[in-house]
Amino acid sequence: MSFTLARAQASMANISQPDPQKSAIAQYFAGKSVFITGASGFIGKVLVEKLLRSCPDLKHIYILLRSKNGLTPKQRMEQQFVNCKVFAQLSPSLVTDKLRPLEGQLNEPNLGMCEESQKLLVEEVNIVFHVAASVRFDDPLRECMRDNVMGTKYVLDMCHRIQKLESLVHVSTAYAYCHLPASEERLYPMKVQPSQLIDLVSWMDDASLEAGCAKLFEGRPNTYTFTKALAEHLVDQNRAQLPVAIARPSIVTASKQEPMPGWVDSVNGPAGVSLLGTLGIARTIQYKPNCRADLIPVDTVANALIAIAWKTGIDPPVAKPMKVYNITTSDINPTTWVKYLDYGREVAVQMPSMRMVRVPAQVVHGDDINQVSHKLTRVFSETFFAYFIDFILLIIGYKPLMIRLVRRMHNAFDMLEFFACRQWIFPCDNLLKLCDSMSPVDRKLFDCDVRTIDWREYTYNMYIGIRRHLLKEDDENVHKAKKRFARLKMGYTVFNAIFVVALLFLCSRFIPSSYLQLVNMRS
Repeated sequence: MSFTLARAQASMANISQPDPQKSAIAQYFAGKSVFITGASGFIGKVLVEKLLRSCPDLKHIYILLRSKNGLTPKQRMEQQFVNCKVFAQLSPSLVTDKLRPLEGQLNEPNLGMCEESQKLLVEEVNIVFHVAASVRFDDPLRECMRDNVMGTKYVLDMCHRIQKLESLVHVSTAYAYCHLPASEERLYPMKVQPSQLIDLVSWMDDASLEAGCAKLFEGRPNTYTFTKALAEHLVDQNRAQLPVAIARPSIVTASKQEPMPGWVDSVNGPAGVSLLGTLGIARTIQYKPNCRADLIPVDTVANALIAIAWKTGIDPPVAKPMKVYNITTSDINPTTWVKYLDYGREVAVQMPSMRMVRVPAQVVHGDDINQVSHKLTRVFSETFFAYFIDFILLIIGYKPLMIRLVRRMHNAFDMLEFFACRQWIFPCDNLLKLCDSMSPVDRKLFDCDVRTIDWREYTYNMYIGIRRHLLKEDDENVHKAKKRFARLKMGYTVFNAIFVVALLFLCSRFIPSSYLQLVNMRS
């Protein structure tokens, strides 16, 4: 099956919206106010857009924003929401009318909000989505505790004060218990309680904290997964007083369909790998080709969060033990890393980028990556190549940037290795039951059924989304990019041939003549 630009455009045109007036979920949100943390993030933007578009009768969406880079929360809202491409289908007046920014700070008591903002939340809000988190894998433990655990504590404290709270959805990660081979839709015991670690952070210095708490990770690879598990236990301690559910998405990637196929604004995870591979910068990565890649489209996550909030809100209190929803594909509708990379390379060649510096590398198949080949490729084809490009840039008067980019790439790939070389079982029974309990209208309007994902089509749209939204390239220059790709391919072939000839020549000059004579005698 070959992919064409016409098919990509047809995929976008196929988005259809059922009538929200016939939707039980849209009706549930009618007249209600929502509070969202992390609204300016990747998931948060799609969640806000979906609520505004598919729940048109909701009252207000309050979003927690802090002043940043000299911009007030209102100015940030205008730049990051009203003028963001993800909101292109909505009228600016709808966004400004329904969306209300509140200045605050997640990791401060009362969320760093003034009395007036606190009063608004306490008196008006019905539904809370706690999406905000630090997703950097290399954050120091103190910083990650501050954002992911203390931030959750302050959100819970605020929710206890909200007078008309019907539903709280806490967004965690499927990898909170990644030290285990399987993670069912429940919590697992930890060696430490959140309160104990909060106390340690309050008085222990950074070096002692990092050294003393390493054993508490229980095999988790980073502070992110550890603190997200702690935050879950903090939520669990409040389940008796709050109508709360936990949502655990796996690796969140570009949108499947909404607000447009392939929309992405983050270079974290697979999107960054795909971007660098598309440009020909990344030539190798440590991964298990046939391991499952538990990817989940961001719009599937946003739809699931909305449906979870609805379900949590309508269930009678006696039927409200806290539910955990794995928003995962796992063995329900799996794909593998090698399929993901294969599909991606196909479309990267068919719709190349104008910024491509080399032809994308061939995808490695088989059961494992050859370690010698991987390390040699990393040194010669990535690091040495980066120095060569920076040398050329210096000669022509530009600032060198490639070696810095490659170093950052290697650091990011090293952190991703843990997840790309293992696979987990993430049963999502609660999510599937939720999908099956929704009406036909809601199943279409808030599609969160992971069984419907077509991985080839999705991956194609994702790569085109990277070209459009991360590289900021128009579809109209595809023909020009193909001509450039053909020249690059020819030039790269010639360069490799010259390199091999030069290497052979150098070897012939420096190998001792006595050794050559010995070889000739034996032959």
